[in-house]
Amino acid sequence: MNIKEKDIIDSWQKVSVAAYDRIVEIQREHPTDCARYIIEELYDIDDAEALPLHEYAGLVAALRAFSEEPVAESRLTGTATYTINGRVYEVDCTPSAFTAGQYIDFTNYVKNGSRLQDLLSVVVLPQGHTYGDGYDMQQAREDIGALPCTVGFAVVRFFALWLKRFTATSLRFLTSKRIVKKGKIAEKKVEEMKDLLDALQATTASCPIFSPTAASRTRR
Repeated sequence: MNIKEKDIIDSWQKVSVAAYDRIVEIQREHPTDCARYIIEELYDIDDAEALPLHEYAGLVAALRAFSEEPVAESRLTGTATYTINGRVYEVDCTPSAFTAGQYIDFTNYVKNGSRLQDLLSVVVLPQGHTYGDGYDMQQAREDIGALPCTVGFAVVRFFALWLKRFTATSLRFLTSKRIVKKGKIAEKKVEEMKDLLDALQATTASCPIFSPTAASRTRR
């Protein structure tokens, strides 16, 4: 196999959402020897070890570009539009447009440490549709997987930050002296909201990127 220089994947901008999720899984499955598996995923190769040594070494070297955390693209405002596989998708950044169903699914995905693709499927919707209504959700999910992961991080961080502020405000209200005095506070609900706040903080603080040390390690 002869991979041309222009086709070398040497930046996060060239990595799709689906490929990113798979890379994270590969690191978990092969924490000490993941380079060959990541190369097979990124370049759709059956057996990376069958490549000529100089070519394999070049692809491993390109993985070092991923030692830095992915940088989310510009902040979102209003409505963002993306054309994927000939279909138009939108992200409505207006808080009033966020439905209860989206809140439930997005926060559950956050708490469960779900894939980037899962989180995006809640907020990146086919143009003209509301969440889960009147469109092929599986098709939409597959299309979303083709977005650059840097775009995906920008979208997820926008909603995670907004929900973090919303949750923090709700938590302060629940634990206020006025509510406590009336005996209306539910400790279980408070703990659940604290857990959600921690999960949202983790989502906005960093991306679960794979270890550059593990990624660049070759088989011996």
